[in-house]
Amino acid sequence: MFIFYVDESGSPHAHAVPLRNGQTPVFVLAALAFHANYWRSLDRAYRNLKLKFFQKEIGPRRPEQYEVKGTELVGPHNRSSRRRHVFVRRVMELCSEHQAKGFAVIFKKDAVTPTASTSMYTMALQYLVERFNCFLEETCQGLTPHVPSEPAQGIILADSRMNNLDLNVAISHLSFIFGNPVGQQCLRMIEAPTFTFSQLSVGLQLTDIFAACVYARAYQRHCHGIQNARDYSHMAYFDRFDASLEFRSQSTYGEGFHVKGYRFIDLSGSL
Repeated sequence: MFIFYVDESGSPHAHAVPLRNGQTPVFVLAALAFHANYWRSLDRAYRNLKLKFFQKEIGPRRPEQYEVKGTELVGPHNRSSRRRHVFVRRVMELCSEHQAKGFAVIFKKDAVTPTASTSMYTMALQYLVERFNCFLEETCQGLTPHVPSEPAQGIILADSRMNNLDLNVAISHLSFIFGNPVGQQCLRMIEAPTFTFSQLSVGLQLTDIFAACVYARAYQRHCHGIQNARDYSHMAYFDRFDASLEFRSQSTYGEGFHVKGYRFIDLSGSL
């Protein structure tokens, strides 16, 4: 059994150009896949890592429930914080040591005719589910590097937002799985997404950091020319982790293409 932890970075809501304070021209829905057998080891290892780097901030609280937010780690206001960037590197190494696979759908948004935020989220989740299923199929066939062959199934655990939004996303997911020709082929995904509090889930806390890193690099690549855009050039070091974590299929699909864990979708109309 694999757990696909899903979290977002950036906002799916509309933005203006020039960018106003707090607005984001990119929205990322990202996921890390971990084998369920690694959960206990991963939880303890990440707990210890937080204590090593953020013991003062944690104070008397339970370290498991203290969240080191990805936006604070990678944000331009902390570009010179050596502690935070060493921590990001250690987090990515921890993910690799536990054989994580990374997935992401990246939207460059349109400031003139924005896509509805819920539609963007559900669309992204559907694209992720297709990639999750490819990963599970290849794991069953023994094609996933460093992962033993097994009759793998997967379940989605996502960061909770608002109850009505969570419910709408879950209903959309089931409609995709049972009513869409592509979704009907995703036979290894089971159940609707489960939404929980990130402070209770090591996988979601790690995915929050991973999503923020993917967001920072996508922002720098695709949005640096937008007026009032932020500078994320300091996150270039994430590229080597990015490449090693991303799922890449061994088999070909459709018209002979390999499936990658990341998909970039330009809704802005730019070239």
